[in-house]
Amino acid sequence: MFDRIITLSLNPAIDATLWVEKVRQGADNGVQGEKYESAGKAMNVSRALRIYGVDSLAVVLAGDRNRERYEEPLKDEGIHYTIIPVEGYTRENISVVQGDHSVTRFLREGFSVPYEAVEELIELLGREVAPGTLVVISGTLPAGISDKLLKKICLAIRQAGGRVALDTSARFSLEDMAEIAPWMIKPNRGELEALAHRELPDIPEQVRFCQELRRYGVEHCLVSMGDSGILYTGEEGVYQVMVPDVKVISAVGSGDYCLAGFVLSQFTGKTLVQSLKTAASFGTAACLTEGTSPPTFIATANILQQVCCERLEGILS
Repeated sequence: MFDRIITLSLNPAIDATLWVEKVRQGADNGVQGEKYESAGKAMNVSRALRIYGVDSLAVVLAGDRNRERYEEPLKDEGIHYTIIPVEGYTRENISVVQGDHSVTRFLREGFSVPYEAVEELIELLGREVAPGTLVVISGTLPAGISDKLLKKICLAIRQAGGRVALDTSARFSLEDMAEIAPWMIKPNRGELEALAHRELPDIPEQVRFCQELRRYGVEHCLVSMGDSGILYTGEEGVYQVMVPDVKVISAVGSGDYCLAGFVLSQFTGKTLVQSLKTAASFGTAACLTEGTSPPTFIATANILQQVCCERLEGILS
């Protein structure tokens, strides 16, 4: 399987969460509480792994203008990280949470990555990646990194003997997938349809395309289905994972923790079904926390007991 995990944050963020009773437009609003987190989808994976006792190396492209602000929480949390500085600012996102738990988000743009930073990143990965290394690449792509450049990064990882887990905004072709041969991908339904270049209106159609992806080197395909849980296709079969209804406080980051739950379980030798249930419980429990905070042990354990994992092959014909 793999014996080392690296997470790659190409477009990280500093998440600021502000709590107010009610937003009054055109007026001053008093802030009742605030929280700052070093975020980004891949960093959330490293954060969850660290909490559950698995170390990873978080490789981060970060703006040099506010680098210290991004680094400080990582030091406090004990996350093992390496930063490649990029001229400019790491984007800072603001979430305003009202008393009724509604969330208004302001998503800011960050730096543009020069090609020299991409070269430095590839050189670093060449030193750090070895056979048995899994690199989790998650999040949107920043300005300066095209789908073509991301493919080059993935191929450098593969050349070094590593495997890739993908949860990005990149629009790869099936031919690209065949070259990258990702260990796993985690699209939502819209992203899966974009990859297929056609609508996939029902579960049988989605499963057939996911099975087709296996011929292009995709070992595990986890499709986020929202309230319908997770659809999984891989060598061991096809499964739908259903989760209980919960009162959502914030769904931001839930997909990242779903990915973390699957990677964590596979790393620690759990079965596929255990891994899928853990992924679903991590993602659902994360919806019960404020901001992009990781799921708590208690909530995750409670939801895990309610997750249902059903094998689907028998009903697809």
